[in-house]
Amino acid sequence: MFDLNLALVDFYISRGIEFLGEAKIGTEVSGAGAKWSAPDPVSLPEERSQFRTEDVGISFPAARALLNKTQKVIADETGLSVATVKAMERGDHWAESSEAMQSYYERNNVEFLGWSDAATKRYYGVGVRWLPSLKVSS
Repeated sequence: MFDLNLALVDFYISRGIEFLGEAKIGTEVSGAGAKWSAPDPVSLPEERSQFRTEDVGISFPAARALLNKTQKVIADETGLSVATVKAMERGDHWAESSEAMQSYYERNNVEFLGWSDAATKRYYGVGVRWLPSLKVSS
């Protein structure tokens, strides 16, 4: 099983996913999550071209995966319809619904990650993690 886990980690890293979290022997993991690898915000544009970008700076599907909940449960708990949750996860943006979803996840201790490039209107390092102050065990 250990070899399989290492193979999976290598697979995701090779595709630009960065795993997050801090672990110390005898303690639970803090700040666990994942995000797309990103350049330093002060890097040159040619350096940035090597990294994945996103159209939207918040990944609702990643947040839902972190909570391990279905779209129906998210819809029920936010008061939104399942169709709206699906649309938000596809990248549609309606201010009120987006705010409701983001607020819901943040109340559930999910932190959204990433930064935007104003010149290109693209986002780097998009991902999620548990708020670092929380100890979450798997």
